[in-house]
Amino acid sequence: MKSIYKLTPVSDYDIQGTESWLQDMALRGLYLKKYRSLFCTFTPGPARKTRYRIEPCRRAVDDDLPSAMLDLYEEYGWECVGDINREMLIFSTQDGDAPELHTDPAIQGERWKKLYKKARWGTIVNPLLTLLVIACAGFLVFEHNTPITNFITSVSLPLVLFCVCLLVSLPSVFAKKRDLELILRQLEEGVPLEHRVPYPKHNLSSPVYFFIVVFLWIALILGQYILPLTGGNLQALSSLQDFPLLSLAQVEGEDFVPYTMASDGYVDYANFARQEHYLLCWNSWEAVQTGEWDEDGTWNRMEIRWYDLPASLAFLAQPMAKEQLERSMALDEDIWWVYPEDEGGTWRITQYPGTEADYLAVAHREGTAFQTAAAALDGKVVLVQYTGHGDLSQHLDDIAAMIA
Repeated sequence: MKSIYKLTPVSDYDIQGTESWLQDMALRGLYLKKYRSLFCTFTPGPARKTRYRIEPCRRAVDDDLPSAMLDLYEEYGWECVGDINREMLIFSTQDGDAPELHTDPAIQGERWKKLYKKARWGTIVNPLLTLLVIACAGFLVFEHNTPITNFITSVSLPLVLFCVCLLVSLPSVFAKKRDLELILRQLEEGVPLEHRVPYPKHNLSSPVYFFIVVFLWIALILGQYILPLTGGNLQALSSLQDFPLLSLAQVEGEDFVPYTMASDGYVDYANFARQEHYLLCWNSWEAVQTGEWDEDGTWNRMEIRWYDLPASLAFLAQPMAKEQLERSMALDEDIWWVYPEDEGGTWRITQYPGTEADYLAVAHREGTAFQTAAAALDGKVVLVQYTGHGDLSQHLDDIAAMIA
């Protein structure tokens, strides 16, 4: 027999509303087969008056249905037809003479009290868990004082998405406590529950929450596990076509001696280009160029990181370039920058507001070979890290051309 699916118009813990809705479905010839928060499955049949009652019954994942309870209710003419979140059982009967499951509100209230206490505890634990996850996400985002770069390219994105899921779920946590509190208060006052009450025709919160969670999970899986696999292969520097690469030979000049094994099309960890994909930045590149060690111990090397942010995030390009320049000057991101004997010296930063870039700055560490430059324009960001004998400030046009 075919099944019919209907969106659930009431919340899971609107007990009286759920009973009323299921009874109306039976009058239309639709009988509950499977209850879900988003939609329920019904089996069609002849329309008959049917009573539905919901009973609290918390079960662990591996717990079976309570046979003693089912046998007792079956003796009174009630059949278990479903459950809600493994916390409540749904019973139904078409026997007009079947007695009600409860006649004493006080005793019935004791059964609901356990479920209410769990819901009340959830209003404490869930916000605390949300704050903890937000704190962890904040720590990763602001680690190394590069929140924008970390948000776009690092593992902080899954935690941020998880935070959004938790925040979106908080209203339902408090609504659960509210609904159960109303039931418990009424029963403790000795007032029996009504089983025919008005209920909403539509409940948009469940579908909206469902689609938000699905979207965030897709974004998480796509951004964290699938996109990184679509890039990352080492390529020859000559294959880089997305922007005009500033070459190490340009900066070093005529005295530049390339890496001995390097040649046109040669790829190794000293000379390569690698494209990387991120959910919030589909197109980014890392380019590494290396020359021979000089007799004075200077290693001629240049690393370039280039990002093309989407139009919606273009406003982050300038602050991202600034934070990358600051991060680069820390001299602790890449091992080739770290020379214990060069720990002294101060950085001299020069900004060039007159160029075509929105932001362009070059920093040089006095008394060392360390230089770094960052630039931003229209959503594009480039960071240059360099050790050698040249001067990056003499190549402002070439740096700006990479983001033009």
